[in-house]
Amino acid sequence: MAAIQARCLYDFDGDIHNGELSFSAGETIYITRQDIGDGWWEARSANGALGLVPETYVEIVSVPEPEFPPPPPPGMLPSAPALYPSNGFSGSPPDRGGGSVQQQQSFDEWDDDEWEDDDGESSNSTIGQNQELGGQGNFGLAAPKRENKKVSPGSEMSKYGTVKSSFSRFSHFAKSGGEAFLMGQTEDKVADSDKIRITDSPDGPIWLKEDSGYTCAVTSPKKESKMKGLKSFIAYQLQPSFSNIIVSRRYKHFDWLHGRLECKFVCIPIPPLPDKAVTGRYEEDFIQERMRQLQAWVDRMVRHPVISRSEVFLHFLTCTDDKKWKVGKRKAEKDEYQGGRFFQVLQTPNQPLVIRDVEGKMEVFCKFVLGMTENMKTLITVHHEYAKRQIGPFKREYTKIGASYKQLAQTFNLDTSPSSRTLTAAIDFTGDAFNDIGEMFAKQPPRDAYPLIESMYEYKGLLQTYPDALKVHEGAIGKVKECLKLQEENKMTESEVQNVVTKADTISYGTLAEMNHFQKERVVDFKHYMQNYLKEQIDFYKKLTSKLEDALHRYDNDNV
Repeated sequence: MAAIQARCLYDFDGDIHNGELSFSAGETIYITRQDIGDGWWEARSANGALGLVPETYVEIVSVPEPEFPPPPPPGMLPSAPALYPSNGFSGSPPDRGGGSVQQQQSFDEWDDDEWEDDDGESSNSTIGQNQELGGQGNFGLAAPKRENKKVSPGSEMSKYGTVKSSFSRFSHFAKSGGEAFLMGQTEDKVADSDKIRITDSPDGPIWLKEDSGYTCAVTSPKKESKMKGLKSFIAYQLQPSFSNIIVSRRYKHFDWLHGRLECKFVCIPIPPLPDKAVTGRYEEDFIQERMRQLQAWVDRMVRHPVISRSEVFLHFLTCTDDKKWKVGKRKAEKDEYQGGRFFQVLQTPNQPLVIRDVEGKMEVFCKFVLGMTENMKTLITVHHEYAKRQIGPFKREYTKIGASYKQLAQTFNLDTSPSSRTLTAAIDFTGDAFNDIGEMFAKQPPRDAYPLIESMYEYKGLLQTYPDALKVHEGAIGKVKECLKLQEENKMTESEVQNVVTKADTISYGTLAEMNHFQKERVVDFKHYMQNYLKEQIDFYKKLTSKLEDALHRYDNDNV
């Protein structure tokens, strides 16, 4: 095929040993193949070097003219995916890549223009709020907007989360040292302080929890500015319970942390951050809503026994010195145990795993994830529709009933006899009661439906990060089967294959430990969600019943 001219959007430091091509932002390269797969293209640099490049790091500038006339154009295609499809949900799950745009930035560059409009439109973050939910957050499930992005046929851009690139995590797993780990090509000695321990439990492998944990409060959002007011942003104050040190963080800092966590913890799905917004980002309601959602995200991170103790996360929570932040940021970006190399730090039980048993557990969990994802969609839809009826038709109908009784009371008021006046007053009070009930229905969703919907959105976002993590495990198991076949063909020795199986067990232990952590968190979360929802429902209907009982007592007067 003829080469396609493309402009490089970001710096990319490729691994020459894995056939990757390095380039700098603004450089022109020529795409020679777009059918590599996994989000990679083959390209040639201006000096003739040939290699693989991540497709989301480049922008096609020109496409060569075909050698023959093109067919007649098809019907009009949509220019961009709808922000919210008709069912209110995004489409397929994201490919969570290990690389990220922001990971290429040095600390000194954090003051550049591309970083300044912290809450504004961004090519690598989601935008908008769920307009149907009256401002309720959806934790990164909106569609991202990327200007002038050309998508090749068959490729797919991520539709939610703070995704930086569309190449799959298994591709990154292999290219960042994962396959080398599996094949025993990396035997770096890991310090005890860097080891992450997995232990057996009645429920299966679990992350070893070193201590009782801690909390972290996200508070006091305030608008700040720099460059004499030319640039403004919202800063949030974070205060972990173990130090009581208060640090100030902007959304871009959360976004950077999210990218680092995704890159490092290859078998731990990282929940998406709350959406970015193009408009209204300095309005008080939006600021408070985002703070609440960031608090929920931080809460989930500090509860994780691995992430909460990771050096990069603690650096994010505690560093107040600019110079130390710069050093810690660079250290995190050069962490030698990222991607596939993360499995080197796992210290697992000595008990070998049975591949068939592990595959069975993974198959059940995959079905669980798919089923729960659909359940979240259903719950969101059902509660959203019911909330709309409470705000609209329910209020309207109860108000009609109340008005009809008020009109009846006006007519009865023409009779001024004592017994009639008492009855008239009771009927008038009944009309007021129904009017009040209508208002109660309209004001109820923020108390029960909206919090539940927001929690369902949070879990929907988390669930849709799982397929990529599970693909890493699937790839490792596939490699084991490939090696077993090579052993049968006398192309690998038994000891070589056993080494691969042992390494694959490490990956399986990590995946199973995270799976069990998810299930434990889910049980705690949904118990809390349902208790709160039902308590609010009970309180609502008690108040509604009390209104009707008060109206009924008005008819107890002997004069009626």
